[in-house]
Amino acid sequence: MKPELLDPIEWESIIDTIDREFGQGVTKKLLGKLTPMALVEGNWRNIYLIPTSWMNLLIEEAPSGFDYHLAGKQLGVMTKDRFRLSLQILPELAQMTTKILTVSRQGAESFTYGRSILKESVVYLDFNLKRNQRVLVMDEEFHCLGIASLATDANRLSRLKSDDLVGKNLVDIGWFIRRLG
Repeated sequence: MKPELLDPIEWESIIDTIDREFGQGVTKKLLGKLTPMALVEGNWRNIYLIPTSWMNLLIEEAPSGFDYHLAGKQLGVMTKDRFRLSLQILPELAQMTTKILTVSRQGAESFTYGRSILKESVVYLDFNLKRNQRVLVMDEEFHCLGIASLATDANRLSRLKSDDLVGKNLVDIGWFIRRLG
């Protein structure tokens, strides 16, 4: 498997997805001085961010025994024209967006077991966020736990009962353990 440069249309689609979900210009900040590359595995295109100077070396021929998956930070995976962010990039993304839902310690534990977020667990949610908005889920120590989709507008939070759904778990850091354990 050799790395491929991303098609400009595919890259624009990824930029649009990330910026629409987490704020205009966020993808450019994530990219910094790195270059996106794709590793194709069946129908999956794993998108990595690598130092620009490495691209020519990797396209020509990588050193013997080189594992391309270790070449950079995984941005996400493209499957059938749908892009999903990697858990690996979320801590950096959390530094660049206001689309954040902070949960209590109990809420954090529940979320990392694959459960969704109830009102009783919410510590902070920006008043302007809307239903179906994707948000990064953070614990009170500002560790990024995953991504959720809001089940309600944030400005309606005070009207909810303590056991009402606020955010649906889309992916969390406990996923690997549950999947492989």
